[in-house]
Amino acid sequence: MGRGAALALLAAAYAGLLLLGAVGLRVLERPRRPPGSPAPPNASDWDLASSFLFATTLLTTVGYGYMAPLSDGGKVFCIVYAALGVPFTMLVLTAAAQRLMGPVTERPLRYLQARGGFSRRGAARAHLALLLAVVLALFLLLPAAAFCALEASWSYLDAVYFCFISLATIGLGDFVPGEQPGQRLRGLYKVAVAAYLLLGLTAVLLLAQTLQRVAELHGLPAALPPLAEPPEEAARILGSEAPAPEPRAEEQPPTATRRGYASINR
Repeated sequence: MGRGAALALLAAAYAGLLLLGAVGLRVLERPRRPPGSPAPPNASDWDLASSFLFATTLLTTVGYGYMAPLSDGGKVFCIVYAALGVPFTMLVLTAAAQRLMGPVTERPLRYLQARGGFSRRGAARAHLALLLAVVLALFLLLPAAAFCALEASWSYLDAVYFCFISLATIGLGDFVPGEQPGQRLRGLYKVAVAAYLLLGLTAVLLLAQTLQRVAELHGLPAALPPLAEPPEEAARILGSEAPAPEPRAEEQPPTATRRGYASINR
């Protein structure tokens, strides 16, 4: 199986995992209302789209905190779901970022060296600056403009703040999309926000891996001082035997200056 097929299989399995979480949370946490009673005008009510966005923020550790399970079954489900899903999320996003390293990083570097006349380090610096500008434009500035247009109470600064807090996986929860009264296509909007989070986090990982390669190319890890040797007591606590100190040669005083008992004048 090729790398592309393996990555596609991972992505399909991850989409199924998100859908499973959304359905499970919807079943466990949806409020039980009497038959025929109307729903609140803008309550998410743990609908499928809101549950899907919650599952995405749970597995990506963004966690806005505006929704939380209240039932015991929902809490147990979140524990098991996150314990299995968070490592799998890291695996999928890291694999996607590594897959993109070839067309997004390696090929542009070769092009800059062959056509642009850059040195290896110069091409790496120029490519990093270009990639940073593209990531900022595609995953921070342009999405912020879209959120500012869709959320009536958000300013552009609020939208930029939301995008940065989300992609940094801080998720303070003071701004949450899709919660304004009377929004059209709220379900589709929340699914699009979940897709934005996954793509944005992949782009951040790609940028971090590119930065790491540039640092290695400039010898930054080799320039860092090595870690100090642990003292004997710390090594003993860690369970490793400390090397025995080398015996020092005792200094013997010169024999000419040593006086015996018999040499004392009586």
